[in-house]
Formats: sequence, structure tokens, C-alpha cells
Amino acid sequence: MKELYKLLHIEGNPSMAYHPQTDGQMERANQELEQYLQLYVNHHQTDWADWLSLAEFAYNNCEHSATKMSPFYANTGVHPMGLTDIRTSSANLTAKDFAKHVKDIHALAQANLTKVAVDMKQFYDWHAGQQIEFEPGAKVFLDGRHIQTDCPSAKMEEKWFGPYEVVERVGAGAYRLKLPSTWKKVHPVFNVVLLKPANEPAFESQ
Repeated sequence: MKELYKLLHIEGNPSMAYHPQTDGQMERANQELEQYLQLYVNHHQTDWADWLSLAEFAYNNCEHSATKMSPFYANTGVHPMGLTDIRTSSANLTAKDFAKHVKDIHALAQANLTKVAVDMKQFYDWHAGQQIEFEPGAKVFLDGRHIQTDCPSAKMEEKWFGPYEVVERVGAGAYRLKLPSTWKKVHPVFNVVLLKPANEPAFESQ
């Protein structure tokens, strides 16, 4: 491992915990895991621990739109084996060959990240100039970040509620929605930035 880290120009203790440079990556990973758990935990959120290992594996083995590869592959240079993949392994790569393989993977990931950054800027510039409009009767999803429910943990609560029917437009950029009768304390008028058309998935991965 020391020879491999030297070839990859990695400094410091490879086994060091709570490395500050990984904090942001871990926060993003936690967001993805929370979204996974939101889809599978029961309403009382008592079984979240039962899903955690599957959620972590699904995240690490899923191709990401930015890097075009899974975190597992980007980190190790190989894909995890399933039960049907177990067989006698081929000859191991030398540390030098494996280091080159990993460098090629990281170069590809960096190129993909650069392209995504450009695409995101173009999308933001376009989206910022657009004014979404909804007609009465249209169905929309409501951003749930500011909606309080009776669920124990807000982190594993739904991020989008609905779809709900648009009743009318209020002013230049707000809409009145037909909310559930149980939401008596929630004001039914919301800014357009908190709404998305119901023909779009509530989760980006859907």
C-alpha cells in the first residue's frame, strides 16, 4: 500500500479518520442515503436501520451522473462482485500498473465533472431566465422543506409533497393550492420556486 500511495502521490496517513477534505463528500453521500431511506422506511421510521446497509451499497454501486462511474469503481478501480460473478480471479496487477489504472479512472472522472459543471452553469443561466406558469387545475409538487408533519425525523421525511391542484394565481409569482384538509395550519399560498410540475418526478433519480 505504501508503494501504491507513493505512485499516486497521496500524502498523509491513508487510514486517518475524519479527514477534513472528505467532510463535504460525506455530507452529500448522507443526503443521498437519506433520500433512499425516505422511500423505504415505514411511517413511524422505526425500521431505518434495517435498510441502511442496502442503501449504502446501492449508493456506492450506482453510476453517478457527474463522474459517469460509481464511487466504488472510482475508489478501487474495480466493480463489486455479485454472487454470480464469483470465480477464480485472474493474475493481480502490479502496483505500478494498478496505479496507472486508477490515475486513468480519476482523469476520466475529473473530465466528466468539468463537463457537468459547464452543463450546470448553462442550465442555471437558462432556468434563471424562465418564469414557470401554472393554470388553475394543474397538478404540482410542493417543496416540503418548510412543512412540519407528525413524523419523528424531518431528515427522512418526504422532500416533495403532492401532487396538489392549483386553485389560482396570486400576484406575479405565487399560487394558491388545494391542500389536504388535515393541513389546517398551513397557509395555502406558495411562491412558484417551491413548486414543480407534477409530470416531473418528485425525486431526480426516478
